[in-house]
Amino acid sequence: MTSRAYAIFETGMQDVTKLIQLFDNLESQEHRQQYEVLKRAALVMTAAAWETYIEAFAVEQVEAKLALSDDEYTAAYIRRRLDHEINRLHNPTSDKVKKLFLEFLDVDITESWRWNNYSPKEARERLNKWLKMRGDAVHQVCQSNDPKNAHLIKRDDLDKAVRFFTDLVRVNQSIFT
Repeated sequence: MTSRAYAIFETGMQDVTKLIQLFDNLESQEHRQQYEVLKRAALVMTAAAWETYIEAFAVEQVEAKLALSDDEYTAAYIRRRLDHEINRLHNPTSDKVKKLFLEFLDVDITESWRWNNYSPKEARERLNKWLKMRGDAVHQVCQSNDPKNAHLIKRDDLDKAVRFFTDLVRVNQSIFT
């Protein structure tokens, strides 16, 4: 069964796919240089899909634990605390994800981030690099008129980012099953 969090991620990634297709379908190199914004937007949307996924996934996992309890007072308190922490989460780096899941589920999910050629340490580092690149794509372009900043995201890097986040979400889905 697909979780709600996973379905939310997939929906966000459909928008990313559309942005990439728009960029790839541009007729000439000149058009592609004019519309570098599509690649930056695709990376930003990928990071947004990750953020939305992590928020929904944390809620799903905490709700599953709370369903086992008859203590409504404690459950209500935990829900309020989780809601507060999720509202502060913004840009869920590996440290933020680790802290959130340790606090509410007593699990360091980042230690389960292992697939293909990624160790947990490498996955955490790569996640943080992609999120930094997302920040650069938004803030550096907005804060300067330097044309070099418009080309921060290479097309093949975008494919790597999409693959990374998709794989990371799949790994997360298997942690609590």
